[in-house]
Amino acid sequence: MITHRRLRVQRPLAAACLLFIAVLFGCGPAARLMEPEPDWIYLGQGTATHLRETDVFKIRSKEIFAALKLYVYNRGISLKRVEVTLVNGDVLVPAVDSYIAAGNRSRAIELSADGRQIEKITIRYKSDGKLFSAKALVQIAGLRPREGRR
Repeated sequence: MITHRRLRVQRPLAAACLLFIAVLFGCGPAARLMEPEPDWIYLGQGTATHLRETDVFKIRSKEIFAALKLYVYNRGISLKRVEVTLVNGDVLVPAVDSYIAAGNRSRAIELSADGRQIEKITIRYKSDGKLFSAKALVQIAGLRPREGRR
């Protein structure tokens, strides 16, 4: 009889624990869409933790881009390095070493007035916060050159 009573108590407790874990890990902030700006095209997104992190974004678009912008959500980031690898193998390393607050965007990172086709973008950054705090969501957008704009 004791075993049966113990099971009755353990089932609701187990269900409550599972519900708490699901809420804790499953209800994080949803990925927000990039703010619409004319002629800027969404290229990808990543998350940054409070540790120094390097993310590589493979660009699948065949379009050419004159500039890049980063949009930051949830937490601010310290942007340390941006490396843009072009399809022809050239690597551009624009001068960046800045802080971007949550809800803001970076300045336009100029690539070329006539545009370049990008193969990948490597970004080195870290987020504000502590180990278990929310991660920063970082989205990248590319600007088409003037003659390619609609």
